[in-house]
Amino acid sequence: MLRREQIRRLSRNDPAAFRRWMILHADKGRSFQKFMQPWQERDFAALDLAWCSLAKRSSAGSGDSPSRVPYRRSYIERPRGHSKTSDMAMQIAWILLAAKEPVTGLAAAADRDQANLIYRAIRRLAELNPDQCDQLVFVQHLVRNSLTGSQLEVISSDVRSSWGALPDFVVCDELCHWERPDLWYSLLSSAAKKPTCVLSVLTNAGVGRGWQWDVREHAKENDAWYFSSLDGPHAPWITDEWLTEQRALLPAPVFERLWLNEWQHSDGEFVSLAEAEACRDQQLKRQECGTRGIRYVAAIDYAEKRDFTVGCVCHYDGSRIVVDRMDVVKPSPTHPTSVRWVEAWIEDVAASFPDVEFVIDEHQLVGTIQNLERCFNVRRFDFAAGKGNHRLAMRLRQLIVHQQVAWYAGCGDVSDAGNPQRDDLETELASLLLKQSETGRLRIDHHRDGVHHDDRAFTLGAACLELSEHSTEPDHFSVTLPGIDGGFCW
Repeated sequence: MLRREQIRRLSRNDPAAFRRWMILHADKGRSFQKFMQPWQERDFAALDLAWCSLAKRSSAGSGDSPSRVPYRRSYIERPRGHSKTSDMAMQIAWILLAAKEPVTGLAAAADRDQANLIYRAIRRLAELNPDQCDQLVFVQHLVRNSLTGSQLEVISSDVRSSWGALPDFVVCDELCHWERPDLWYSLLSSAAKKPTCVLSVLTNAGVGRGWQWDVREHAKENDAWYFSSLDGPHAPWITDEWLTEQRALLPAPVFERLWLNEWQHSDGEFVSLAEAEACRDQQLKRQECGTRGIRYVAAIDYAEKRDFTVGCVCHYDGSRIVVDRMDVVKPSPTHPTSVRWVEAWIEDVAASFPDVEFVIDEHQLVGTIQNLERCFNVRRFDFAAGKGNHRLAMRLRQLIVHQQVAWYAGCGDVSDAGNPQRDDLETELASLLLKQSETGRLRIDHHRDGVHHDDRAFTLGAACLELSEHSTEPDHFSVTLPGIDGGFCW
């Protein structure tokens, strides 16, 4: 049996040996190598030579031919849940521990939350493998080798200093979700400053034919790049039951992009007009007052100038969520919406609907909310780094598709003689897109053309989310939301 120092020495000399000895789960003692899939092995084998060259280590143990030119550029495209982050964490941990001379690296993403996923993955590896990774220390946004000084810095699109960086390796995580190419241009040019710099792109399939698509196609056609793309789910830990649930909950384009790894021409539609219209109940009427003994939720979305201000009152009738009233204020350049409208609306609803709870965006009207909380039952809608938006989008879509929400004819209508085109809640819902954020969460959005809005949908969604998550009969809302926040251990 090999001793600890022998294992340590072999692991430092060869990234394949390092992976062979790394443990994935402390309670099960499972090694990474034992459960690695063929597509993971292919990617690792293709990139090991570049990492070994950067570390100034021989790669003979990895089975690489000494004459083969290392891939210093790589583009790895996999479906969701296929270990992109965990595999890269393994490679980064090795280079930080194995490099004979100090190296510096950058792990970049569109925002800090996404970038920190790699940081946390490396930290978890270190905690599970203290004998191998005892030299790694973790401080805010940095992973450092305490003996050699090699380090990784986690950055995001708000870090302008990346233009002056001189990294030895660069990791661009979920490139297809970067809204602007500025950080990519900066890191690409920084990687070109050192001939031995290793640049890796990790991503899911994206949307459209913009600059990210150009990067993908360049990597695919250029012999200096290692290009790998999985067509559909290959991971055995992603079950058929899980995929069936995801297919049922997500619009087809979103499912195809996330789980089948297929590039889409546009973002997925939120719901169709037919699905929205199916929730219209001709028997329902707008209500100006409520009934005692029924719990009401009133949600407000305020915008002063460009967007609508919307107030929506809903209740749960035992089988579905019902919209009692929806009031919409449409501002103009000369007539912005006053905060006083919101205050008056809340006062009117509180007087007309017994046992009503108000849900307000925590980032809007902070001073007004503080005053209202003294008199009324107010709950602040918690975004929590996008988690609230994700829950709202998926719950509202679920309720609409399954017709578990209903509204009266003309709900949210703002069309008039000056705007004869139909413009109500149903047409707004049908115009929305379902977008994936940088951290993998989903949100509803609208076309940025000055014509479309999402305020009525957001307000309805906030009210529905509050009612369904705190329903006294939760079985009516039992469809599980996608576990995007939980992720996979691989």
